[in-house]
Amino acid sequence: MNAYLFTSVATLSQLRPNMGRYGASETIQIWDNFSSLVVVSNNQDTAREQFEAWLHTQPEGENPVTVQIKKIASAQFVDQLLTESGNAPLDWPEIWKQWQTQAESLPVDDFEQGYWVDVESVVRPGQPGFDVETFRRGLPEDIRTGLNWSPDKQFFFILSVLAPLAPPPEIVEEPEEDVPNLAESPDDENAEKPDPIEIGELYNMFPGALDKAGVAMIKARNSAVAAWLWRKYAATARLAANQIRIDPLCGVMGIKTE
Repeated sequence: MNAYLFTSVATLSQLRPNMGRYGASETIQIWDNFSSLVVVSNNQDTAREQFEAWLHTQPEGENPVTVQIKKIASAQFVDQLLTESGNAPLDWPEIWKQWQTQAESLPVDDFEQGYWVDVESVVRPGQPGFDVETFRRGLPEDIRTGLNWSPDKQFFFILSVLAPLAPPPEIVEEPEEDVPNLAESPDDENAEKPDPIEIGELYNMFPGALDKAGVAMIKARNSAVAAWLWRKYAATARLAANQIRIDPLCGVMGIKTE
């Protein structure tokens, strides 16, 4: 069974009640949102349909939310779980079971796990290090001392291999045209309204939405070790030099349990 990581950026809008000075009224609230989900499926198109349906799921008891999807990125997981003791086939039901048990038994400490670490700058392609202890000693002290190094405390990480950024589009100057002054008709519901935020700005706000060339599930004691394991695993692969980022395990859809 394959698995895919889907990420999206979208603009959401909702009609909400507003108690003003002159009584109750309704206003439209608009905000931008980032979402991520792992979908376990044998077919990527089917998985995308499930992800889009999930994005449009409406909360109960509230006014409906309009979802304008601006970008969806997806990538297939490599079929191995990378660990410090070796690699194993991905077993999503077991991974989810372990994650839930860990979430119930361990306090949430993103700092200890190392999500604050810029793994791209700390673990470069081809960086030497024969084992975890050698790698640990080679880290700067201010990074090393803030991370969990207990081999008995392991966390799940999603490592994204980023696709090269596309060059910016060429700006083509066009002759100026007379544009109607929309400010003269603010109540015209048919008037075209600009998007609340451009897609480039959304990438700056939500870097997790960047296009990916692949993703891997890793179990390690911290994010730096997770990135180190990937660099070892992919040392001779075509994606070895690609930039990477680390995120926590998000929701998973499509797991079949007995």
